[in-house]
Amino acid sequence: MRPARVHLLARADDAGSCHTANVAILECVEAGLALNVGVMACCPFFDEAAKMLAGRKDVCIGLHATINAEWDDVKWGPVLPSERVPLLVDACGHFHRTPRASQAHGATAEEVAVEVEAQLARARAAGLRIAYLDEHMGFGWLPGVKERLDELARREGLLRGDRGVAPLPRVPWRYDDPADALIARLEAAQPGTYLIVAHPGHDTDEMRRLGHAGLAPGQVAREREGDTRMLTSPKVLAYCAEHGVRPIRFCDLPP
Repeated sequence: MRPARVHLLARADDAGSCHTANVAILECVEAGLALNVGVMACCPFFDEAAKMLAGRKDVCIGLHATINAEWDDVKWGPVLPSERVPLLVDACGHFHRTPRASQAHGATAEEVAVEVEAQLARARAAGLRIAYLDEHMGFGWLPGVKERLDELARREGLLRGDRGVAPLPRVPWRYDDPADALIARLEAAQPGTYLIVAHPGHDTDEMRRLGHAGLAPGQVAREREGDTRMLTSPKVLAYCAEHGVRPIRFCDLPP
């Protein structure tokens, strides 16, 4: 095997959000590039994702902690009863759309922390060995939240987020094929360890329901189909094998 020039942490997020995401994430895992999967324990297809991932030793599984539901037509809410976290939910018991909306409705670090802890407990109860903790929609900037999540991670023996790993370098976007764009980014990378975050999916009727005002119809489905093509592309896999790009897991990083 060629010596590693780049260690690539490819993270596939949003497992559990819908059936199509689960299917696509499994394809990316089986292709061998995406060895880190973030699960959303509060979402409607979490149980399916857990059955898909439980017992796998080749994948590092993270809790993609969730306190927001950004889509117009697809919603989710807390694992805890709404009365336990009233500031995190709307009148229908769904999470607010964005972290900014959560802040506007008075979300507290205490409610966020107890809900994330409940999500972790649900993931573990489903047989998942959770190794890391990160945040859907990056809500850690809310007052006091980062400190509470860091405390939870220390107490529960979890790695945190990207662990300071640099993102894969960006390149000018002039590629029709997402696989070509990924290869160009790998070409631009100096030797080292890098992170790339993807949201695999397929352009199905189910995934076309994901969207909100400001996005073109079907945009999310097309973009997530592109992420799947990128992480399963034979030419990407061949490039990695030939140019010393080694997929790794968060739990492979030194302490």
